[in-house]
Amino acid sequence: MLRKVMMVLVLAVLSVSLVGAQAVGQTFVLVHGAFQDASGWAGVTAALEAEGHTVIVVTLAGRGTDETPLSEISLDLYRDTVIAAIEAQSEPVVLVGHSFGGITISAVAEAIPSQITTLVYLAAYLPQDGESLVSIAANDRYSLLGQEGNFIIAADFSTGAVNAEVFPTAFCPDCTPEQLEVVAASQLTEPLAPQNTPVLLTPENFGSVRKAYLLTAQDLIVSPQLQALMLSYTPVERVLALNAGHAAYISAPEAVAAALVAATQ
Repeated sequence: MLRKVMMVLVLAVLSVSLVGAQAVGQTFVLVHGAFQDASGWAGVTAALEAEGHTVIVVTLAGRGTDETPLSEISLDLYRDTVIAAIEAQSEPVVLVGHSFGGITISAVAEAIPSQITTLVYLAAYLPQDGESLVSIAANDRYSLLGQEGNFIIAADFSTGAVNAEVFPTAFCPDCTPEQLEVVAASQLTEPLAPQNTPVLLTPENFGSVRKAYLLTAQDLIVSPQLQALMLSYTPVERVLALNAGHAAYISAPEAVAAALVAATQ
C-alpha cells in the first residue's frame, strides 16, 4: 500500500502543468471547508475573473450573515445550499471543494451530476460511498489535528474548534504574516454533525462526474500521505500538485486559480 501511495505522489508532481491554452468563460463554484468562512477565496476569485471566468463563492450555513443555529446545521443543508447556487446558473459548472468541502461537493454531485462539468478537490477529503470526514480523517496519522490539545471538542460533542494558537500556522505554514491574519480571522467553531455524516455515493451519479485533485505538498491538516491514499482508492482524471499548505487558496491564489483551470482540461 505504501508503494502505491508514493506512486500517486510521484505522478501528482509529474502531472503539474499550469501553462497552456486556458478555457475561457467557465463558471467556477467555490465551496469552503470546515472551521472557515468564504472570505479566503478572494484572491482566487480575482485571478479567475481576470481570465474571463465567472466565479460563485458559496457561504455555507453558520457563517457571514446566516444565523442558522449550529445545532440545526447538517450535511444536507450544506449540500442544498450549494445546489441552489448551481441551479441559479444557466450552464453546468466546475464545482470546487476545499478540505471538508470535498465531502459537500461529493454529495452535490450525487444529487445533480448533469449540472457539473468537473469536480475539483483542493486539499480536500475525497470520499468513497458511506464515508464521512471523521472516518477518513481517522486514517491520517500525520495531521496536526490529531495531536493532543490541537482540536477542542465541546463537552456535549456538538461542536469543535481548532486551538487558536495552532490554527493559522497549521492551516497555512507557507503564508506571509499578512496572510496569516486572514487565516486567523476566518476561523470558526464548527458543528460536528456534518463531519460525522456518511455521504452516500453511487457509480451512476457521483461516479459519472469528471474529477480532478489539487494535492497540497506542505499540508499539515490533510496530509499529503492521506491525500495520496484517498486517490489510490478513488482515482480521478487529473492530479496537480501545489507546493503549498492547506490554505493554498490564501497563500498561493494565482497558482490555485491556474491549477483549477488546468484541472478542467
